[in-house]
Amino acid sequence: MPVLIVTERGSVILSSLSEQALSWQDLRPNLAVDAVNDPNADFFALQPRAVCAVQQFLQNNHRTLLVLKADDQSEYAPLLADYIRSQQAQDLVLSGVRYVVEQGDSFSFPTVSVEPAQSYEDNFAATQSVATALHTDHTRLFGAVRVHPGSQDIQLHPGLVHQLNNGVLILSVETLLAQFDLWIRLKHILTTKTFDWYALHPYKALPCDIPSCPLSLKVILLGNRTELAMFEELDEGLYSLADYAEIDSYFSVESAQKQQQWANFVVGYARARQLAQPTPDGLNRLYQLLVRESEDRDLINVSPLKLKEILTDTAALTAKSELSAVDFEQYFHAKSQQQGFLREQTYADILREQVYVATEGEIVGQINGLSVIEYPGTPLSFGEPSRISCIVQFGDGEVVDVERKNELAGNIHGKGIMIAEVCLANILDFPSQLPFSASIVFEQSYSEIDGDSASLASFCVLASALSDLPLPQSVAITGAIDQFGLVHSVGGVNDKIEGFFTICERRGLSGEQGVIIPSTVVSQLSLSEAVISAVKNGQFSIWTVDDVYQACEILFKRHLTEEENVTYTEENQPLSRVISRRIELRAEQQQRIGLWDLLFRKR
Repeated sequence: MPVLIVTERGSVILSSLSEQALSWQDLRPNLAVDAVNDPNADFFALQPRAVCAVQQFLQNNHRTLLVLKADDQSEYAPLLADYIRSQQAQDLVLSGVRYVVEQGDSFSFPTVSVEPAQSYEDNFAATQSVATALHTDHTRLFGAVRVHPGSQDIQLHPGLVHQLNNGVLILSVETLLAQFDLWIRLKHILTTKTFDWYALHPYKALPCDIPSCPLSLKVILLGNRTELAMFEELDEGLYSLADYAEIDSYFSVESAQKQQQWANFVVGYARARQLAQPTPDGLNRLYQLLVRESEDRDLINVSPLKLKEILTDTAALTAKSELSAVDFEQYFHAKSQQQGFLREQTYADILREQVYVATEGEIVGQINGLSVIEYPGTPLSFGEPSRISCIVQFGDGEVVDVERKNELAGNIHGKGIMIAEVCLANILDFPSQLPFSASIVFEQSYSEIDGDSASLASFCVLASALSDLPLPQSVAITGAIDQFGLVHSVGGVNDKIEGFFTICERRGLSGEQGVIIPSTVVSQLSLSEAVISAVKNGQFSIWTVDDVYQACEILFKRHLTEEENVTYTEENQPLSRVISRRIELRAEQQQRIGLWDLLFRKR
């Protein structure tokens, strides 16, 4: 599709969009790794912030609590425990106490005394340096006082806090939220460094006096952001006691060195757990597929749980001990097919024209926008083209967002439509009262929508309706704009492109079809092999734009506003001039009608 450029003589000619169209090499990132050079790399090699926080926490004897944001706690907790052990002394230092119980009889009460532990076999001696307890209760955490039902003998059973005296205990915030009294007692131990015995039942006393004992403990709490926010609401002074850091679920691979670190971790993780190992090309394909989730080529998911799932499922599907790029492609395709019933039904409705989406020809006031569909209860999201239409009538200046008017759209969507209206008025230098009324509709949309990614499409369809110039239906568009016409990033760009491409491919690729996206989302691209092959063969195009001016040049084959030193003809008038002429013509018609009405009434 052509674009206007200026020659030395000032005439306007048409040129190819090669500078704005992406080549097939731009559509997918590649890993700059030739081979694994450190197969023993562990997970915490990818966690510099968390490692620094844990090391400082272990070295500072005055800090007793560390809060770590962690999503996959069941996977992170044992890895964290192993890392802490590697930082501690090899030999466990004997510490803690032992309780000496003298049982009572019919003439005396039992007595309990405390003295320093003499060996590791002592009842309450510190026997561990680090332990995890993601699910726990009072007895396991703080121990218990038990009375034999027959002899009435007293037995003291140690809890984790006793066993880990001078050690590190890893707990889950989720458990403490469910049993907040656990935290109240634990916090008292951390602040006083003393353990006091309490009866679990509020109306029953201990069978005898049990002396307190000194207890030095470090606690690490793991929780996701939601859990940590709730926990802080319950204990507003949490971070006056605690240090804070995060175990990142994503790792930045912006440099070749960091990409090498990630590759080392994947292979090392697979070897340590005797899982199928990826080949070099398999690592590259795994990287390409994982960055789709983060929507950033420089950010990759390093969740051990997810990695284990992919490696084990791919090995089960292919029955191989070494996994190549083809194997990972097969796994992800099979998973997509397995979860894709609703997506296929949606595309089938479009192909059968139960939902009308044109992919060829030109229509005034109609454009294909792009959206991402998410159904509650299903893990798969997918892209779907949406027909956006606009009808203009010269009136009092109101632009009606039909979706928002009928409460089918959220506030962000409404904001995007308003920005598109204001942006057009600003560029065309309209007066404060717009000389037209318009309605913008997402056709055949019956569920709630939100987001501002359709604001660029709304701008273009509004310009089309005002100028009475057609838009190509073979091109879909996505992007968010500001009041000055700059195009900004949107999410789900891979799904959006592939959704429109799928419809075009099943109808037959013509070579004229393509998608317009913001230039800022190129770093998100990691497209399927089918899209890349079509772009490589010239059957499909992907254009990038920085502002509405470039988008209009692609769609209308003409400038949005007048350029200096350019000679225009009737065939290539800028949109602003076409729209102004239509408004002036309509105004003159209204004046004539008003004059005839006045004369008629006088008669």
